[in-house]
Amino acid sequence: MYQFLKFGFVGGIATLVHMLIGVTLVHSGWPALAANLVSFVIAFVVSFMGHYGFSFSNQEKEIATSLKRFAVVACAGFVINETLLALLIWSVPLPHIATLVVSTGVAALVTFFASRNWAFRRLHKDHA
Repeated sequence: MYQFLKFGFVGGIATLVHMLIGVTLVHSGWPALAANLVSFVIAFVVSFMGHYGFSFSNQEKEIATSLKRFAVVACAGFVINETLLALLIWSVPLPHIATLVVSTGVAALVTFFASRNWAFRRLHKDHA
């Protein structure tokens, strides 16, 4: 449970970074799509470094392997979130805020378990 809380904390910080940079760039005259892309890339770096160094610091130590795997996990999480959100909006009579909370929550759980069990997994178990 503690690891999941650390994961949520890092995710919250990465989300805040994404939003602050995106809003700042849009208010500076950047097109929204370009601002969102730049914001996502910066937030991805914040998220990876936070998870690598804090959330899953007792796991994988191969940074290149973890980075590649986390990129797959992050992109898959985004696809799961967007797909589930679209399905809920189109098929369930709930407010859009509720569907966003559900889709984001499901994606966060999937991302947590994929990160813990694959992206940041130890390559070799210590035999002590």
